[in-house]
Amino acid sequence: MHKEFKIENRIRLLTEKYSPFTNVVGLSRSLLALGLLLTLLSTDINTLVHKYNDGNLVNPLLNESVALNKYNFFILFGYDHLNLMKYLAIIILAIVISGFWFKITSFLHWWIAISFLYFSSIIDGGDQINAVISLMLIPVLLFDKRKNHWEKMNNEISVRGIIPIITIWIIRLQVALIYFQASVGKYFVPEWADGTAIYYWWNHTVFGMPIIISNSINFALSNSFVVSFITYSVLILEILIFLGLTANLKYRKIILLIGIFFHFSIIIFHGIFSFFFSITACLILFLYPTYQNINFKKYLLWLKKTS
Repeated sequence: MHKEFKIENRIRLLTEKYSPFTNVVGLSRSLLALGLLLTLLSTDINTLVHKYNDGNLVNPLLNESVALNKYNFFILFGYDHLNLMKYLAIIILAIVISGFWFKITSFLHWWIAISFLYFSSIIDGGDQINAVISLMLIPVLLFDKRKNHWEKMNNEISVRGIIPIITIWIIRLQVALIYFQASVGKYFVPEWADGTAIYYWWNHTVFGMPIIISNSINFALSNSFVVSFITYSVLILEILIFLGLTANLKYRKIILLIGIFFHFSIIIFHGIFSFFFSITACLILFLYPTYQNINFKKYLLWLKKTS
């Protein structure tokens, strides 16, 4: 009896100290929603969904024989109402970002994210991440007693509060594996192994640099040392982010800033916007202490002083 009380007391202390009911989780889920929201706002429905001449959708994942797709958010009322469901998704994602009713919108967010993954013909890694992380955040949000995910921390000092902490750690492990695979998986690709991959990616006909950038950078890429340095730097950086799983908090925050800058550069060189929001949300959950609220006023004051 005494032993059980001692274990329960330790769990209470753990949940009080590491409770993830902070605006850090709110910021992350808002970024996830924002990436998909911007995709829906900026892209015509006919671009999101390509059809064959017979009217069937190109996306092979969208197979009506699969039970999940019978309840796909975007085709819930048939193909004639795709625009209606698109705008309804935009409204729901805007509510997700607002932080209100997050116990309900957590499920709706995941439903829209997984539906888009199976529905759209132009998905990328960011859409896959969105579907996975929005699902994994549901257990965290169900135990959160705040009224809005932007509110200050409200610790769940109880035994059941351990579930959100465990969930956050599972998310951290998932993100760490993403970066481990991203780096190690490239070792077996000849262009990454010999240090020339960046040259080919930056000059790719679809995902390559904008002409205005390529005209000023390609002269440097003609130097084998420069190309190899940039290529291997990417591999090292991805492993460095993976090692953030066990790094000291001080270094994790530094790695977080480097990681965000790295992925922002992908927007500049490859023009992939939605992926940036999804992966930034993951980096925040992975490297920033989810049990500490972010003081946005402090950063805004710092920006005013430096401007």
